[in-house]
Amino acid sequence: MKKLLTLHRLCGTCMLSAASLVGLSVEASTLTILNAGFESDTAPAVGATGWTITSGGTDWFTTTAGQPDSSNDPDAAAEGANWLSGNRLATGAGSSSNPQVIEQLVDISADAALVDSGAARLSLSFMFSDSDPNDDGEIKALFYSDIAGISPLAGDLASGVLAPTAPDNTAMAPWDIRNLVGVVPTGARSVKIELVNTRASGSAGNVHFDDFSGAIVPEPTAAMLIAFGACLIAARATSR
Repeated sequence: MKKLLTLHRLCGTCMLSAASLVGLSVEASTLTILNAGFESDTAPAVGATGWTITSGGTDWFTTTAGQPDSSNDPDAAAEGANWLSGNRLATGAGSSSNPQVIEQLVDISADAALVDSGAARLSLSFMFSDSDPNDDGEIKALFYSDIAGISPLAGDLASGVLAPTAPDNTAMAPWDIRNLVGVVPTGARSVKIELVNTRASGSAGNVHFDDFSGAIVPEPTAAMLIAFGACLIAARATSR
């Protein structure tokens, strides 16, 4: 797990380093994601500080820690003590909402010059856990022309259903790295990170998220991709 997390962080570092090596460092910046590792709350807690639940009912995402609430839930966070779970059993909430949705709006106005050049990409990575065939996890990035998130832009990004991290019904499903990468539309000043759990059946959403990180980076040039590859190879060798 530690090797996975080290590589997870080094991927983002290498992207920024590659941009620097080809003279684009002033145009690449990390996203300021509040409570990205869900450590700001005392578990169990409904929702998570910095994130907003937008689905109705009471079967919400929860901040949890420790033992699994269902057999296929992870038994520990990917990093730190807490993680974000779709499982209502963490707080004993009733079941009603489907899909479950929680989101955070992130200001990217500092990257206006790069965004308006038409050469900006969102690079988002996170840890994910799911082995329940009845629960689908998804992540979306919704762009707005203002920092308040009022005026939407075309060009949203969506992961589609995230691949499970283990075969169906595997106990204590492991964590694995997932990514969402795509073009940032011209004029964007904020991006809403939206996490979704959709249940085909059952009353508990057994998808889990942790340890988010991201950046607005330049559209990769050939030189940047070569630099990124070299950095990643060196990082992997160092982490062994």
